[in-house]
Amino acid sequence: MSVDLSPKRLQQLQEPYVALELKTIEEMVRLYCHAKHGGRNLCPSCQDFLDYATKRLACCPFGAKKPVCQKCKSHCFGGRYKELAKEIMAFSGPRLILKRPDLLVRHIIATFREAPEKPKAVKKDNA
Repeated sequence: MSVDLSPKRLQQLQEPYVALELKTIEEMVRLYCHAKHGGRNLCPSCQDFLDYATKRLACCPFGAKKPVCQKCKSHCFGGRYKELAKEIMAFSGPRLILKRPDLLVRHIIATFREAPEKPKAVKKDNA
């Protein structure tokens, strides 16, 4: 991973549910890039997307209560990344059944989780 994150954000990526979300995203990007761009390693644009997605997941205000993206009430992907995420997920989702059925089943089960309300920001007292 070529993303520079604070210790707090790195810790969030270690939470079991979040770590599986990241693994699912990584696998989807790899499937997409291999099929669309060839090669064994991620191309620069797919690596850029994966880095962006990793940062967004590390900063997700829901943490371990994170819903699947399509059910989330607080979409964190913006601009071109949002469209690319849709394209990657639509292409790779069905293909996970062959490559990583464990991740696909976990993701399908996660679609039944209720999306929580976005947490309110905590104001710090400047005493």
